[in-house]
Amino acid sequence: MTTTNQRPHYNVDELVRHRGGMSLLDQVVDYDKTWLKASSTLTEDNLFMSGGWMPSWVGIEYMAQSVAALAGTRAIRQNEPVKVGFLVSTRKYEAERPAFPVGSTLTVVVSEVVMGENGLGVFDCELTCEQPDGQSFTVTTRLNVFQPVDLMDVFGACV
Repeated sequence: MTTTNQRPHYNVDELVRHRGGMSLLDQVVDYDKTWLKASSTLTEDNLFMSGGWMPSWVGIEYMAQSVAALAGTRAIRQNEPVKVGFLVSTRKYEAERPAFPVGSTLTVVVSEVVMGENGLGVFDCELTCEQPDGQSFTVTTRLNVFQPVDLMDVFGACV
């Protein structure tokens, strides 16, 4: 962790519990209390890449991991552990194109609409795909998420 612009800069692994091929974000670009901006460059070895293209519906996971990163910044700033969260649903997922080409840079901005004390939250999300040819397009949606205070309360003995 380093500090820039009076806010600590975190490595994605500090904020998001995903590892290996399921850790999709390269970096957190900027954030504040209710929003976060992250980015990632698509490589051929991306788990979801096929024939040089990744379906645009995978953008949902990039957005969900960006929400998780925002929750992670909050947890760390409050001296709490980074917790597991769950994507509950999405509304109005709109992509201008069906796929992201290899070599594209994805920039995701997530903004909190509401976050309940019960762990249920709603976030507006926008993903911009900057393609290698310089053209770009966007994907937008609203995500509903759940971050339980204690996994044992939700899953009991299953955890």
